[in-house]
Amino acid sequence: MAKIEEIECTFSHLNRTISFRSVQIQEDLPILHRWMHQKHIKPFWKLDLSMEDLHTWLTKSTGASHKDVYMGYINDEPACYLIAYNIKEDPIKNYYAAQPVDLGMHLLIGPREYLNQTDGEAIILAMGYFLFNKYGATRIIGEPDVRNRIILPIIKRLGAKELKEIELKAKKAKLVAIEKQALLDYCVQYPYKATLNGEVNNNFCGEHTTNGEH
Repeated sequence: MAKIEEIECTFSHLNRTISFRSVQIQEDLPILHRWMHQKHIKPFWKLDLSMEDLHTWLTKSTGASHKDVYMGYINDEPACYLIAYNIKEDPIKNYYAAQPVDLGMHLLIGPREYLNQTDGEAIILAMGYFLFNKYGATRIIGEPDVRNRIILPIIKRLGAKELKEIELKAKKAKLVAIEKQALLDYCVQYPYKATLNGEVNNNFCGEHTTNGEH
């Protein structure tokens, strides 16, 4: 588990505590290298590289000015890799009518056993809480591969809207948007606890839902 001072966000939901911290190359490179070579990840990320080449890729990614990269945990176990990026500085802006409130994201769930409805939902709700609160966005944009039969049903159940199907350089994707209010309304059904930068905040996005208060 990351040192407590490194954790930016925690989110407890369905008896799971999801936490996020910034990527640390030396610590996280072996984990990501293992994940990128797994059968359920290789076809989508296409980063089954040598350790040296993946180090170069990760160094470039963490050093980019238009994105932030995070490791996510379920309880004490590494669970996911998250990229948050500025839509205005990414080619995805050319595929739809981008709005100033949009934030782009890529999410990789590493261990195969976490690719299920319950863990996937907890990770995505935690991700939403973290990104909406940290970046002040009101809509998160993603472009999962059309073949992703696990994440797509989960995010649709959480209120994501499919904008269109698009052809990217490396894949055919579903361009999807998750509105802050949609996650807010979904999350009100369940009790949760959350912190951001060490401060307790049990209100999902700093406002009331349309269905009542938390």
